[in-house]
Amino acid sequence: MFAARWKCQKCQLNTPSRDCAILWQVINRTLSVKSHASGLGGRLTAIHTQACLRTSSVNAVRFVSTESRDVSAVRHAKGGLARRLAVSIPPSTSSLFRLKYALLKNRLFFCRGIHHQSKHSAKKRHVTSEAWIVPEGHDTGIRVYNTQTREKSRLVLPHADLVRWYVCGPTVYDHAHIGHASCYVKFDIIRRVMQEFFNIDVVMVMGITDIDDKIINRSLELNVDSRHLSRKFEAEFWDDMAKVKVLPPTVLTRVTEHIPQIIRFIEKIVEADYAYPTASGSVYFDLTKYGRYGRLSPQQLDGEIRETHDTDKRHARDFALWKAAKPGEPWWASPWGSRRGRPGWHIECSTMASEIFGEKMDIHSGGVDLLFPHHENELAQSEAYHGCAQWVNYWLHSGHLYTKGSAEKMSKSLKNTTSVQQLLLLYSPSQFRMFCLLSHYRKNVEYSEESMDRAVSARRKLKSFLSIADAYIQGRVDGATISEADLMKLLMDTRGRFIAAVADDFDTPRAMEAIFELVAACNQALKHKSRLPVGGSARCPGAMAAVVAFIDRVLVALGIQFSHRMGVDESRSGLQLGRTMDSLTRFRSRVRRVALGAPLHTAPDASETELPHKEVQTLTRSQRAPLLAACDEIRDDLIYYGIQIKDRGNESFWEYSSDSTLQQDQSNWEGIVPESEAKDATSDTGKEDS
Repeated sequence: MFAARWKCQKCQLNTPSRDCAILWQVINRTLSVKSHASGLGGRLTAIHTQACLRTSSVNAVRFVSTESRDVSAVRHAKGGLARRLAVSIPPSTSSLFRLKYALLKNRLFFCRGIHHQSKHSAKKRHVTSEAWIVPEGHDTGIRVYNTQTREKSRLVLPHADLVRWYVCGPTVYDHAHIGHASCYVKFDIIRRVMQEFFNIDVVMVMGITDIDDKIINRSLELNVDSRHLSRKFEAEFWDDMAKVKVLPPTVLTRVTEHIPQIIRFIEKIVEADYAYPTASGSVYFDLTKYGRYGRLSPQQLDGEIRETHDTDKRHARDFALWKAAKPGEPWWASPWGSRRGRPGWHIECSTMASEIFGEKMDIHSGGVDLLFPHHENELAQSEAYHGCAQWVNYWLHSGHLYTKGSAEKMSKSLKNTTSVQQLLLLYSPSQFRMFCLLSHYRKNVEYSEESMDRAVSARRKLKSFLSIADAYIQGRVDGATISEADLMKLLMDTRGRFIAAVADDFDTPRAMEAIFELVAACNQALKHKSRLPVGGSARCPGAMAAVVAFIDRVLVALGIQFSHRMGVDESRSGLQLGRTMDSLTRFRSRVRRVALGAPLHTAPDASETELPHKEVQTLTRSQRAPLLAACDEIRDDLIYYGIQIKDRGNESFWEYSSDSTLQQDQSNWEGIVPESEAKDATSDTGKEDS
């Protein structure tokens, strides 16, 4: 017996009825060829030329089979594809067995049922949504939303801990805008999650479209060479991506560097009779020959035929693989028609991805706007070329970025864009990354001042917590009496919630929610309003250090770094500056305590040379006021150099700040005393102005 999954393409029932027009059988690939061949004898009873997923092979054979196991007709298509099917089978083998062996060896689909095709079945074959073939191999523990199946599936990799990923790059004819940045930052976050939290090596290939209708039109508009135009904007794109901390691809490909490969790719599709050249020199993919179109976007097929100026196309839905050159356009020599032309848009990614990964890859991604027709066409032509059942295992698509009050996505063609350079005049790269983290990669998101303010506030909370937690660990700030065991338990729970969230289709909003709840609990403890159970030792700097280490690791892994927390990546000059600032902050704290009339012996760095508290008390208010003013002055001066000193009670600590506009958020901490409101510790005269 052989195992198979049956599904009717008419009624979509697992148990087909007698009324079903065409039934498809998906062979279980784990069984041997012999088992299949012996179990299927005499069951081919249909005339069908496009019945299997190995399209280049199926289209080569028209067969009729009867219960007597005779093959009454076998027709070889152009290029001898039918002969290639049976090339490895001994010549003495019967014709029917040779045909079945070839079909099974290549894991093909074939039809079983009635031997004629009604109008209904002929129509259905062009919109068939074939069953997704579950990959075999290593289960990563991650679930991803696959656009093809429109549901979450386990991410299974044929090669353990290695993912092969192709992402569509930009068409470089203008400045990159924040819609681009949002898409690539979100995929960069997914890449970092797989690398940092699941130990998966990511081989990411990005294809740059550097020849296209839009590039040609823009070069004519500006009266510049299309190559210079594309190189200029490509360089700008990479500069922008570096600024928003997007990791460079493992392999970078450009269309103009793959013209010979593109021509060979098209030639093979033509040989397989899935494309046709025209007298003008263009080549079109023939969708009437391909029975599996619409698997990614079936809802787009109805009413999607567009008006076209290509009068030499056979059918309205056919799309260009190669375009005959027009006067004044860049061109390359070709074997068709006028012998001059350039690639169509869709063929570019298929060829470049296939050059690196061959006939199979794990992930293909892009913005949701590329789903149809670009990715749908990519899939059709690639499977026609490779003759494979499933070119891509998982399709990932990111949501649109909208501007506030607009119903349309951000797009250069709609002229409603904000460039990356304009964005970075208002916000830091880390703030924009936080904006991307707070929304799910598949969801559409609104870019507005309010949404960015939420991201800025979220980042500031993390930064403030890390700074005050560092001060607590170093003994410069007191906190509530916290149970170390309970704090460690909270940390372990947060780790589990974080990993569970990112493993569930990279749900970063839920993952960040777990982080912020941990921060909130620790903040309350540091402000003497602990939500954690009280108990244990008076201080638990070790447990707090573990919390800081975890949050540091998460933020760095996701591409968010604070300049004062660069750790081992800091340069020698950076370390020297840090030590200098530590000394300066300690000195300022001592002066400030004198100005406030506070006891000096409570400072961790107290020495015998300091003024006794009684002598400090003898200083008058007027004598101490200049000291407070000096403390304010040096604090305010350092802000302009990207360094912020924060005061909490009688203690102070410092941090770098790369924000374009530094906000004084000291009031977020209970016990922080602004200099202008410093209280005289030895006088009952109330607040003292600096």
